[in-house]
Amino acid sequence: MKKELKIDEVFIRSHLPKETADQPIGFFHGMYLDGLNVMAEGERGSQDYLIFEAEDEEDLKYWQLETVCRFLKEIDPPERKKWRYERDHAENGQWLYIEHRHYDYNAIEDQRLYSFESFLRYLHFAFPEDRWEKKVEEYVGLMNRWYEIPHWDYDRENLCFTEISDSREHDRDDEIVEEPREGSVIAVID
Repeated sequence: MKKELKIDEVFIRSHLPKETADQPIGFFHGMYLDGLNVMAEGERGSQDYLIFEAEDEEDLKYWQLETVCRFLKEIDPPERKKWRYERDHAENGQWLYIEHRHYDYNAIEDQRLYSFESFLRYLHFAFPEDRWEKKVEEYVGLMNRWYEIPHWDYDRENLCFTEISDSREHDRDDEIVEEPREGSVIAVID
């Protein structure tokens, strides 16, 4: 039975830092409840589809909170760390890189890291400890998806990812390791 998905704004705002108070949280347009299932309306006549299966009302509230945390912008984010290699541009299907002599991460820049860290920081202040830990483990797994040996872990005290190996990123299908090949570093900067 279709039922409007009501946002528990009081619950969500009470679990977020005060500096996010004026940010929008209405990210649920086109969604409705069918029992405890969150459904999305199909586009242009296509069938509606399942977004989330809640175990109970509390699970549904935490799903809403998590969804909001994905889109919040950090007001005072930590300074971005330097990567050893940053992709500059591609030529003939091959990346060319900029290398930093002084760096925080001995890896090729991964755009997901900043947003994953931000998301997990918000959840840290919003979720119960056990629920937050499950999300940390999930996102550590996502960061390590393209590494044969785990490369990333999460520093729970400083709320950031840390490198734990010299493993290089690869394409699981073809075992192609992405690392700067000879002649692909076009600039070295401090």
